[in-house]
Amino acid sequence: MTLLLLLALLSSSNIFSQISFSAEFESGSLGKTTLIDSVWFNTGKGDSTLYISYRIDSRFDPLNPVDTSLRPSARWYYFRIEGVKEKMVHLAVNNSEAIRPFYSYDGENFARFSQGENPEKGLIVKKFQKDTVYISHFIPYTWSRHKSKLDEWSVKPFVTREIIGYSSQELPIEMITIDESDLHNNDKEKRQIWIHGRSHPSEQPASWHLEALTDLLLSDTPEAKDLRRNSTIYIIPFINPDGVYGGFSRSTSTGVNIEINWDRPDSLTMPEVLALKRTLERVTAQKPLDILLNMHSQIANYASYWIHNAESTTDKFLDNQLLLSALTMDDRRFYREEDQQFSAVASRYAEGWIWNRFGERTLAITFETPYTFYKESHDEEWVSPANLKELAEDTFYAIYDYLMIPGENRIIIEPESLKGKGWRRGDRTLRTFFGDNYYIDETGNGKAIFRINNLEKGEYRVFNYKSNRWVEIDSIVKKRSGRFVYKVKSSLLGGEADAIMLQKQ
Repeated sequence: MTLLLLLALLSSSNIFSQISFSAEFESGSLGKTTLIDSVWFNTGKGDSTLYISYRIDSRFDPLNPVDTSLRPSARWYYFRIEGVKEKMVHLAVNNSEAIRPFYSYDGENFARFSQGENPEKGLIVKKFQKDTVYISHFIPYTWSRHKSKLDEWSVKPFVTREIIGYSSQELPIEMITIDESDLHNNDKEKRQIWIHGRSHPSEQPASWHLEALTDLLLSDTPEAKDLRRNSTIYIIPFINPDGVYGGFSRSTSTGVNIEINWDRPDSLTMPEVLALKRTLERVTAQKPLDILLNMHSQIANYASYWIHNAESTTDKFLDNQLLLSALTMDDRRFYREEDQQFSAVASRYAEGWIWNRFGERTLAITFETPYTFYKESHDEEWVSPANLKELAEDTFYAIYDYLMIPGENRIIIEPESLKGKGWRRGDRTLRTFFGDNYYIDETGNGKAIFRINNLEKGEYRVFNYKSNRWVEIDSIVKKRSGRFVYKVKSSLLGGEADAIMLQKQ
């Protein structure tokens, strides 16, 4: 009996020694692992399964030497376990809030744990089918993928790639500039768009969203070509490369949260932020940006813009933000009005730094994607690179429409004049609108006239901007290219006059 017990103990000890944890790879992050318990279960005639339980403490960022009152984050975890095939593994993850995180057997193809495998926050229970498994808070978007996509994007003839600075660990901070020159366009009239991401390394969904948006901006669609011809686009996908490469959560490798490092004296400003400031000053030397998008992800279970209130900005700036936000909502599949968040503009953020220089001339705003699901509902789609790509399409068309890009396939026209008595200005607090205002016909007899100097021949769907979205109201056939006038009764517009959009079939 003593010999059998000794053999069992030796066998059990050997099994435990075969199970190992590591995070010594790109973006890997793991704090402490503790074996809690283990037991063999008899699962049938002569068969048994080892049930083994570990406590996982995710790793905290270093203490912040600039903002010493900030508590370090431990949101991100990404580690590898070896020796787990056919074992029932129980993991209790502490310090992080992940719901239904991800696993992969090869470090490339990831799947979410099911609800049964992740029955409550931080608890993972699964019998793995292979000996090696990777577990992560979200699908990793690594430095290697970032470099690979930069290589792919920079071969385009209208893309310029440059290093704008270096991180504390001497990793390059790279920017691509998208600008498709057109002899018919005046560079002084071109719009300027700036997009940056990954100030917080754990926010992987933001990078999948930004990658998809960049792919769209570089695509061969007529709208993408029109946007490139009529604007210059600056994209910095990774503004915190050290944090991403080192697997940190919300800081650089030195513990600084660069998202709130914009109002510090140069002696306390991180090199990443100094590089961004220098580049922004360079590209805005002649004129301000039209849009600055600061791409993030949040633990809240919905997508959102952080909209700056009128008290800290202006009524016009608030209207501009609400218009971009409403245009992004599209059919409300991923984003709703109730998902919007509001705050005062603050100088410690990039948006505040821009506001202090250009005021309402630049729409600088943060967009947040969730990690889990959309619209605060478990029954909605769970966040994935596939639906982040669809959300990126909504973002693309929101930018396009907000800037009223003069394209050939998607044309936005504001009313030239309003005929008839009874039109009055609408209440700006009730809805968003293009231009300076929208109008309401109180009699039902009014008419609106829309005019454009040159419209290509073809078939067009007509949309009216109403109730914070595009609503299809009509279709037209333009038999010959040239001047176009669209006269419409207010009843077809729903009694309200705002911009219309022509979408070529």
